[in-house]
Amino acid sequence: MKIFLIICAILVGLTSCEKTAGEGGTSKIEGGVIYFAVTLNDSTFQNDTHFYPKSGKDVYIIYDDNASEVYDDEFETDYNGKYHFEYLRKGKYTIYTHKDTTILTGPQSSISYDIPVFKSVNITSNNSTYKLDDFFFEKNE
Repeated sequence: MKIFLIICAILVGLTSCEKTAGEGGTSKIEGGVIYFAVTLNDSTFQNDTHFYPKSGKDVYIIYDDNASEVYDDEFETDYNGKYHFEYLRKGKYTIYTHKDTTILTGPQSSISYDIPVFKSVNITSNNSTYKLDDFFFEKNE
């Protein structure tokens, strides 16, 4: 009977050590937030696209692939529009930020609001860096 209890305790200990997505690992997720504007070049009469890294933009991570969950951590983009989340374990993650949107409601009025934009990533190995495509948003004037 004593051996049976020891074996059960070892099995419970081994199965309870399974780690879920979150902090405590050795992997990293990184990306950026870029704004762009399209303007008409008066000398060539062609459209020019200008790209601006968005500094100070909040980017959030959810330690799951369920976008309806509350975020677990956030990162403010640096001067070059880059963000990263470090020390992550294997698992599924959702990264998101908000797109600033303005809708004209009349000749003199408008409504501004934020639309969340999501990206999913599945970390499958330790000691790895997962580079996500940048978030691209049209710059509101």
